[in-house]
Amino acid sequence: MFAFLPLWIGYALALVAIAKFSRGRDALLPGRVGVAVQAFAYVATYVSAVALVGFGGLCYLFGMQMLLVAAGNVWFGTWFVYKYLAWPTRLWQRKLAARTPAELLAKAYGAPMLQTFIGAVSTLLLVVYGSAVFKGAAVMVSGVVPLSTNAALALLVVIVGVSVVWGGLRGVLYTEALQGLVMLIGVGALLLALLKAVGGPVEGIAALASLPPEKGADRGFLALSSGGAGLNVIFLAVVTSVGIWAQPQLIQRHFALRSQEEARRAAPLAMLALSVVVGGAYFASALSRVLLGGGITNPDTVLPILVNRLLPSLGRQLFALAIVSASLSTASALLHIASGSLGRDVLKRELKGNSWRAAVILCTAGSGLFALKSGSIIAVICSTSWTLLACAIMAPYLALLAFGPRAGGFAASAGSLCGFAGSIAWYAAAYRPTSLSLTGLAAPGIAGAIHPILPGIIFSAAVMFLLAKREPAKAPAEAEAQRIGG
Repeated sequence: MFAFLPLWIGYALALVAIAKFSRGRDALLPGRVGVAVQAFAYVATYVSAVALVGFGGLCYLFGMQMLLVAAGNVWFGTWFVYKYLAWPTRLWQRKLAARTPAELLAKAYGAPMLQTFIGAVSTLLLVVYGSAVFKGAAVMVSGVVPLSTNAALALLVVIVGVSVVWGGLRGVLYTEALQGLVMLIGVGALLLALLKAVGGPVEGIAALASLPPEKGADRGFLALSSGGAGLNVIFLAVVTSVGIWAQPQLIQRHFALRSQEEARRAAPLAMLALSVVVGGAYFASALSRVLLGGGITNPDTVLPILVNRLLPSLGRQLFALAIVSASLSTASALLHIASGSLGRDVLKRELKGNSWRAAVILCTAGSGLFALKSGSIIAVICSTSWTLLACAIMAPYLALLAFGPRAGGFAASAGSLCGFAGSIAWYAAAYRPTSLSLTGLAAPGIAGAIHPILPGIIFSAAVMFLLAKREPAKAPAEAEAQRIGG
């Protein structure tokens, strides 16, 4: 264990050094960065340890049907984003001189309260979600280096906080690019080792197909299940592939683009990296049933068991480094956007110098303190944060990119608020997996299995549409941009 301590110390120092020496003049805007940095940073922000370890365990239970999630991540979460969303987002950001996604929407629609609302929601949800990411990374680090979980947690919080303070968005992008590369190497090593152990991909798939169906894979391990299990896989693909369109930490990555050509060049590289990291991890986890049998009751242990069985000591350390990289890259992105949302959107401060440092310290401390807790409310916020953010932001964001700000500020604000409230109401009173324990209520039949992201976004869009029809057209946002530019 001590023999690999220099590897981990060097990794921590590299993150801080990269953040320090790549920082830009503006904490919220990236300036010029390369296409490779943009692509790897996008993947590193997108993929967290939850996706690798948690969803990897689900692949052991459900089999190859979980590759539908990976395919959705690659095509809808990456290709579609760079093809249709990234460059239009950058154009509106440049026109309006916006520095956060909330400010972008508020300026476009002429709705200052929308900035405050989305900023407050982003700060709360992302700080608490970041706490779960920190906790998972701390558990992993404490298992491979001689530190307690709380000591590892404190160290990781400090490292990420310092990196965000010193680097701003530009520094975060560069550190994430390094972490994305580490993730690629770690998952690739595990995939190659597993394929060798099962005799190759064709032999492994044939062996998996011969296994009898089980509850989570009631049509076998190569087909989409019927009933609730299949619906869960489909909705998981929707949340992680479409719900990410409106995640503030990913929207802000588009601010780094310099041209539409850069978006075209970044897309295939990001798709390739995501295919290896997510597709490789899911494929390996599904095939792991051939090697490990069917006796594992805790799916979160599947990848750690595989790593310990198949990789040598150095390989195990590299994979642990990949999981920690997945956590810290996500944590960096979450803390950056949470700090920007708190300072710029909620408190309306110009985030420079001490103001920026104070915002980051508050959000970092909040994530660290939440990570020390294990309350059910925190767990609920973590598991629902992507959905709640998507329901609050998706309709006004996509409407802006598709039609401009014609809906008007009142319609956009009402749509955002109603989408957010509607998704919470569906979680509490209709979605059977959560509502039965929260209120004892559930929607009847198949409706009780519909994930809140669908009714939340539909409700948000419907409210926007209905109110927009009753509101006179607003001046184009280009005029607002010219006014701001003086």
